[in-house]
Amino acid sequence: MENKYLTEGAKEILKPFLEERNLKLYDSELVKEDGNLILRVTIDNIDGPIDIDTLALANEYLSDRIDKYDKDMPEYMLEVSSPGAERVLKNDEEIEKSIEKYIHVETSNMVYEGVLKESNSEKIVVRINIKGRFKNQEISKNEIKLIRLAVKF
Repeated sequence: MENKYLTEGAKEILKPFLEERNLKLYDSELVKEDGNLILRVTIDNIDGPIDIDTLALANEYLSDRIDKYDKDMPEYMLEVSSPGAERVLKNDEEIEKSIEKYIHVETSNMVYEGVLKESNSEKIVVRINIKGRFKNQEISKNEIKLIRLAVKF
């Protein structure tokens, strides 16, 4: 269902808006959910959390300018949001920035939650709590199926 022309157009249109406000594009995708086509654009603040007013401005900015990219598209909804508190860590840079944060890691046979203590090109080290005892768990990066920030309850 991906229409690269539309998602790339959204990225191009938003670029000056994002640069001007010290924001970054986290993701852009065209998805079909419950029979509805949705252009989902996810943006984030480089320096900290993003507020709802900024998301509304980005939505309005993009909506006002995207017409030239969607003329041949079926009807779709535009959704501009933040990646949220439990965002997926997509690359080594995001993993490095998450050191000392609470994370959730899934491998093919285990799920770990704990504080990310170290990261290098081959592995991560997560401080986990097993029945009241803390242990540093090494996890090879090639074993990771999913890694994201997590909220600790």
